Amino acid sequence: MHLRRKAAGLLAGVVLVAGGLLATAPAQAAPPPDRASSDTAATAPAAPAVAEAEVGVPATAPTISPAAERVRYVTDGTYTCPTGRLCARVWDPTQGKYKVFDLYYCNTYSLSYWGGGGDGGGFKNYQTNGTVARFYNSSGGVVHSSTAPDIAPATWSWDPVWKIKNC
Repeated sequence: MHLRRKAAGLLAGVVLVAGGLLATAPAQAAPPPDRASSDTAATAPAAPAVAEAEVGVPATAPTISPAAERVRYVTDGTYTCPTGRLCARVWDPTQGKYKVFDLYYCNTYSLSYWGGGGDGGGFKNYQTNGTVARFYNSSGGVVHSSTAPDIAPATWSWDPVWKIKNC
């Protein structure tokens, strides 16, 4: 959802810039008198299916604020989580790998560009036994709670999550 809003804003900006450029482009000159004008139009072939699939908003790496204690990449969904941390795994389309954020300091972390791609990601809560991590949506409601030790459900998705409070 967050990614869709960003994409809509980016598309609106591109349309405004393109419109401004077209409005300031010089008019085409009339054809030279020695050439006859033609009403026929040239038709370009359709774009290949591969090109159509690649058209869209450029990929953006997922980020977190404030900064995580450690950030690393893993090539598959397998990763370790040190004791005392909540480790959050998300697909990074700019690297073609999973990005793992190790959250150690008690804080409320804001997520950016964590929606879509990969298998949705996941988390491992290896904080002190009994420590509760909460995952919040855009309006501040709790969408999931995790009591350490715990791991994300098999069907985990970051789409509804906007913030994580790890303690």
